Amino acid sequence: MELRDLNYFCLTAELEHVSKAAERLGVSQPFLTKIIGQLEEEIGINLFDNLGRKIKLNQNGEAFYTYAKKVLGEMDNLYAGIDNLLDKQERTITILADTEGYNTDIVLEYKKAYPKNNLSIIVALRKDIAEALATGAADFAITTPPLAIVPSKGIVTEPLYVEYGCVLLPPNHRLLGRKSVNFDDLKDEQMITSPIGAGVRTNLEEKFQEYNFHPQIVCESNNMGLIIRSVMSGMGYSIMPRSLMNKKPELKQYCVDLDIRDASGQIALSYNQSSDSIKRLADFMVFIKEFFKKLDVDTSEQQ
Repeated sequence: MELRDLNYFCLTAELEHVSKAAERLGVSQPFLTKIIGQLEEEIGINLFDNLGRKIKLNQNGEAFYTYAKKVLGEMDNLYAGIDNLLDKQERTITILADTEGYNTDIVLEYKKAYPKNNLSIIVALRKDIAEALATGAADFAITTPPLAIVPSKGIVTEPLYVEYGCVLLPPNHRLLGRKSVNFDDLKDEQMITSPIGAGVRTNLEEKFQEYNFHPQIVCESNNMGLIIRSVMSGMGYSIMPRSLMNKKPELKQYCVDLDIRDASGQIALSYNQSSDSIKRLADFMVFIKEFFKKLDVDTSEQQ
C-alpha cells in the first residue's frame, strides 16, 4: 500500500465517481479502477457499493476513509515540518548596501540571533541595486537615500533610521574642542570620503551643492576602517555617521557636530514583494528593523 493509493482512494470516495476522480488525478479510468481493486484486495474487504454510474462508500469504506485521511494529514504535517526544519537549518540571505558602515554589526548581530543562517552583505552602486532586486539576484537592499519605489518591478521601500553626521578630525587638529563646525570652517581642509555613487557620498553631494561647498577630497574609499585610519594618521577629516562614532569611545573624542541644516540621511530597506522567497525571509525583516530601532535608542541615550 502506497500513500498514492490512499490519496487516489480518498478522492474517489469524495467524488463518488471513478471517471471524475481519474480525470482530476490525470490518470485513466482503468488505471484508477485497478488501484482501488488492488487496495481492496490487500486489506481484504470491499470499500464501495455500486449505485449505477456512481459509487458510494459502504460501512467498511467509511471507516477506512477516516483512517486514510488521518494518515494523509499526518504525512502532510511531516513534509511541512521537514521543509520548515530545512529552511531554518540553512539559509543564505543576500543584501546589497550602498554604505559599508553598518555591515559588520549587522552580520554579527544576525548570526547571534540566527546562527544557522548565512548573511551576505555586498557593497554595490545604487544603479545596480534596483536591478538586482528586480531580477532576484539580491533579497534586500539597505540604502541611503532610500531607493525609489517601483511598483512595476515589485520593489517597495521602508524607512529604517535617520542618521546624523559628525566630523571626525585627526588628533591635535585645530578644530578639536569646538562643539560644532560648518563648511566654512572646513573649506581649507583635506577631506576623506566614500566614492561617488556610495550612499553617504550621495547625501553629502546634495549638501555640497546646497551650500556651494567644494571640498578638497584627497582619498575615496568604501572601507570604513581605511577612512578612519587615514583620518587618524592626519591625512584629513571625514564626515561620518554619528551613531557609529558614538559606539567607538576611542574615536568619539575626535568628533564634533556638523553645523549645517538637516545634516542627516535616511536609511531604508528595499525588497521585491513579488519574490517567491520574501515570505520566508520575514524574520530578517523583523531583525533589521529591531537592529536600527536599537541603534536609534542607543544614540538618543548618548546625546
